[in-house]
Amino acid sequence: MIIRTSLAGLVIAAAFALTACGDGPTGVSNSEQENLQKQSTELQEKAKQTAEDVKAGKVDAEDAAKELQDDATKLANDSMEAVKDADIPDDAKKALEDAQKQLEEANGDK
Repeated sequence: MIIRTSLAGLVIAAAFALTACGDGPTGVSNSEQENLQKQSTELQEKAKQTAEDVKAGKVDAEDAAKELQDDATKLANDSMEAVKDADIPDDAKKALEDAQKQLEEANGDK
């Protein structure tokens, strides 16, 4: 169950980063956009490798899920920080805030 929650968190975080970057002028610097996209890609790759390691019995599933969840939450927080004053639609900001809240709740940061 915890793996599923973490993987859902990863999907949210990836969507978070991509929404934050978007197309066109958003008020988010190009370097910040590139950094968020890089973090998102690295997190997805880490999740794939972690899933393989858990399957092979190399790592504890609960520990791996917690680590991935922490990384996803960090990416979500970084993304939210990058776009908090950016010129993106209010509904996109709301979606980002909702996703961040879901990650925090999944992490037990209620």
